[in-house]
Amino acid sequence: MADKFVYEDAVKELQDIVNKLGSGNVSLDESLKLYTRGIELSKLCDEKLKEIEQKFSVVDPSTGEVKESEVK
Repeated sequence: MADKFVYEDAVKELQDIVNKLGSGNVSLDESLKLYTRGIELSKLCDEKLKEIEQKFSVVDPSTGEVKESEVK
């Protein structure tokens, strides 16, 4: 995606791809293009989720201080 990546937009596009492929109304060539785009979007979404997990913050209830934390 050349433009700024927006996770929710990518998920919506993935849902559209799944619906098109599930309909059975696309050619073999178009199916391959859609599948390839779906894999690309899936990887981008996975990378974004991992990035967010690494930045996940936790509020220390005793101090109210925000501390960076690794989520595994």
